[in-house]
Amino acid sequence: MQKTKNISGFFSSRKSISVKNLKYPGPNKNQTMAIFKNALRVPDHGKLEPWRIVVISEDCKKKYISILEERGKKLHIDPLKIEKSKTNILKTPLTLAVICSPIKNSKIPEVEQVLSCGALCMNILNNFLANGWGANWLTGWMANDKELGRLAFNNSKDEFVSGFIYVGSHEDKSPDRQRPKLEDKISYFK
Repeated sequence: MQKTKNISGFFSSRKSISVKNLKYPGPNKNQTMAIFKNALRVPDHGKLEPWRIVVISEDCKKKYISILEERGKKLHIDPLKIEKSKTNILKTPLTLAVICSPIKNSKIPEVEQVLSCGALCMNILNNFLANGWGANWLTGWMANDKELGRLAFNNSKDEFVSGFIYVGSHEDKSPDRQRPKLEDKISYFK
């Protein structure tokens, strides 16, 4: 594992690592907590902290998988998608669920709170990547099913899963994907 020294170089070449390319070992608890400490420094208007992180630890993976299998069958999710979800969790050393917890009746609009949670997901992802770990942020059916969030993470009716972040070691040497052309995405107000 190699730490990135040049921040500009990190961002100009940063890419998520496919979950299928993540492997053991993963970060230990101290490394993970240090990354969380940095990652929590996100824009958060009003200091609401409208999010939380659930670590799916190694000893609780089977319990979570049991819940997701039962829920997936009840929803008639394609068995191959359920199996892929299980495989992602079992083969990845660290799986995180980032929960968006908007505060109702706040002077801060809900959309800003949701954006703060998205910033947290990206900050977690980039902090793991910058520290040499492979990481990926995924959504999909597990994130989109509010009932699964309630059953697994005790989400309230206003909470939802913003995504799952998978972390591990990697030897990814795949080429970078095509990135957007600046001239197609940048305009100037006139």
